Amino acid sequence: MLPSVQTIRDSGSTELVVGPNAWLVTLTPSGYGSIVKVQKSAGEYSGLPEPELRFDIARCTT
Repeated sequence: MLPSVQTIRDSGSTELVVGPNAWLVTLTPSGYGSIVKVQKSAGEYSGLPEPELRFDIARCTT
C-alpha cells in the first residue's frame, strides 16, 4: 500500500499523487498493458524512497 495517495482521472489516464505532493505517477492504458510515468516534485520529501515507490507501482500494474 502506498501512503497518502490522491487519485485524479483525466482523459483516459489516471494520475496518482503519492505522499504530500512528493511523487506524480501517471498511468495510461495501452495495447500492451500500462504506460507508467513517474515524476518527483521539486520539494524535498524523504518519506518514500524511489526504489520502494517503483516496486509498489509495478505490483499494481501487473
